[in-house]
Order: sequence, then structure tokens, then C-alpha cells
Amino acid sequence: MSQELEYDDSRETRELIESYTYRKVRGPVAVICSAKNYMAIQPGMILKLDEDRYLITGEAREGRFGIDDQPKMWVKYAVDLANGSKKIVKLPFLEQFQTKVGPFTITCKRNPDKESQVLDLVHKDKRFMHGHTLRDAAGNNVRVIDEIRGRSLYSIIEQIQQPHEQYYEQTLPTIFEKLLEALDALAFLHENGQQHGDVRSDHLLQDADTGIYRWIDFDYEANYLDYDVWSVGNIISYVIGKGNYNCTDVNEQLVSQGKAALESRDSQLFFQHRLINLQKLFPYIPDSLNSILMRFSKETMDFYDSTRQIISDLRAVDL
Repeated sequence: MSQELEYDDSRETRELIESYTYRKVRGPVAVICSAKNYMAIQPGMILKLDEDRYLITGEAREGRFGIDDQPKMWVKYAVDLANGSKKIVKLPFLEQFQTKVGPFTITCKRNPDKESQVLDLVHKDKRFMHGHTLRDAAGNNVRVIDEIRGRSLYSIIEQIQQPHEQYYEQTLPTIFEKLLEALDALAFLHENGQQHGDVRSDHLLQDADTGIYRWIDFDYEANYLDYDVWSVGNIISYVIGKGNYNCTDVNEQLVSQGKAALESRDSQLFFQHRLINLQKLFPYIPDSLNSILMRFSKETMDFYDSTRQIISDLRAVDL
């Protein structure tokens, strides 16, 4: 550790930090030159990679799941000391887990180099986050990501206060069109031999400056290329339904109203406790749209082969 840590007590560095953060710097600033141990890189330190210097200001959290979640210690908020721009610094972190999607067992793992490949592919495409890759002296992969000002699609939907029918008629068409553009971006990835790996509504941000939906976080890869395609169903269902619905709760509601109980086919393939047959709750959803949802059902035998197929079917729906 001592070989990786230096101290900068220069007036120039202190004044530079103060000009960008508006905080007084007292004493020398720790400078770390290795990205290997993300736990050792703390707010207030400078991460130095070649001639690039990033002042670490904090750690990211999984915002979708609440403020009590553990911070993502390998993802740091930072300021680029070259120009004061805000960055997200993603340090090397490897993990692997398995999940079930219907009869399929999916192995997902973090692969920093795969994320670097995607960043290189989409570096001029405004439908994705942008960034570049640096390496420390040991070759550890560090991705430096440009900050996107904006809210996630998950957050946008969560904060809409309209009753569903009003939402469906007045608000959904605009969101729907932006989502189609984002799905087109996802298809672009697939057609260039890449996958997102973690397609979720909180990994799609609406850029506050442009209004464009932009995909973030590409470091997961799955051993099934169709994993992205199956995951698209979760986002479509969430957007159309203005949220997710627990099958047990919906079933109790339907039975209490004297309506037919849910069947096994009414639940999602991906998250089998969630409703996919939204027409059971919202009968004004047309068959053309609900039939798309049902291709992500627990009992479907009619799987989509590509994101491009999903886009084609969604564009044929008259909202």
C-alpha cells in the first residue's frame, strides 16, 4: 500500500481542488496510483493514472432500492482535475452469479473489458453513456464515465401521479416513443456483436439536456445472448403498466370483484411473481399490445428472437 500512496502538498493542487469543489483543503492530499483495491480509494483522495488525476468525492449507491442499500464501493464519484468536469470512475470489480429465467439458468458476470468494448463502440452515439478506459501500472481496467444529468426511467414512472387510464391515454405515447428509440439503440448493440447484460428501467436515463433516453452500465455479460431480449419484456411491462404488480395482490383484487382468478400464464417468465397479462387489470389495453406482453409470459412458447422483432411489433400498435 505504501508504494501505491503518495502525498501532494503543493499549493497549486490545493487551489485547484478548492476552485472545483468550493471546499477548503487543509494539509497534504493523498494520491493513489493503483486501482486494484477499490476499498482503499476514499473520498478526498486523488486517483492518478498516467497524467490524469481524479479527485474522489464519494461512492455510488444502488438508487433504485433505497437509501439504506450498501454503497457500490467500486464506483466512485469524481472530479477531473484537468477541467473540473464531473465523472463516474468504475474500478475493477469481479463477481458472478446465476439466475433463472423460466427453464434457463443464466450465468452473469462482471467484465470490465466488455464494458470498455461497448464504450468504444458507442462513443459517438448519444443513446448511450460515454466514457473511456484507463489502466494503472498493473494493467487494471478503470472506466471514466461522463456524468449524465437526469432521472432514470424507473424514477420517472414512479413519480407519475396520474390514474392508469389517464396515464395510458395522455402520457404513455410520449414515453413509448422514447422507449422505442432506446430499444433501437439496444438492437444496434446486438447487431454489432455486443450485449448490454443488465437491461433494467433504472439503467435507462433521460438526459436532462436533450431529453434522450440513454443506456448506462454495460459491465455485465450473460452466457445467453437472448438475456437482453428477455429483459426487454420487464421494461415494456413496467412502462405500459405504470409499475409492477404482484400476482398474489392482483388475484385477491380480481376475486374480491367477482372476476376470474389469474392463471399461471398471466405471470412473467422473468419474475414469476409479477403480472404480465396487464389486460386483466386494464381492459382498455388493446389485444395487439397485450399479445406482445404475453410473449414474455411464464408459459410462452413464442419467444422473441431479437430486439428488432420487438420493435417492429411495438411500432405496429396504435396507442
